[in-house]
Amino acid sequence: MLPVGSPVHVRKLKPDGALDFAWSGVVLRCDEQGIVLRAEFNVDLVERGWATFRRGDVFVEFYYFDPLSPGGNAAPSEVAGDARSDNVPTRFYNVFQISSADGTLKGWYCNLGLPAQLDADSRELSYVDLALDLWANPDGTFVVLDEDELDELLDQHPELGSAAQRGRADLIDMARSGRFPRWPESPA
Repeated sequence: MLPVGSPVHVRKLKPDGALDFAWSGVVLRCDEQGIVLRAEFNVDLVERGWATFRRGDVFVEFYYFDPLSPGGNAAPSEVAGDARSDNVPTRFYNVFQISSADGTLKGWYCNLGLPAQLDADSRELSYVDLALDLWANPDGTFVVLDEDELDELLDQHPELGSAAQRGRADLIDMARSGRFPRWPESPA
């Protein structure tokens, strides 16, 4: 596990292991269940029909490890099933809480993907992205994105179908209920 304040390099991978995108963040929390990072958006302006992102927007990124492999050190092929440990579900997604630089919550960007893997020695976090995304606004409205890309991915990688189906259902349930992770976290 990594201490708070540690720098981490994030690698978003395609199912074949190729690098899709990379960025850096700083640890806010890290334990056997997952890691929470803080990163800043580093592009001047990106406008989408459902949200606008600006340089300096703050991303608090929640990644989850495979509960059967504390610290997330299982190979992706080992986590594509429906494994559960001590009633902790495998989460086939990660969630980014996004706020403007002044702290105003913009919403949550959710990525369908395999559980994250952390190499604490190299301070590298990686996850396999499964194409589908979901954007949720603070008012409870949401939009599911890239379903056509998910269909194409599953045509090429049918072994990921179970993980993708469960992760998609979990994300939609989370959006309907508004139960997104939040930072700062509330005391239990």
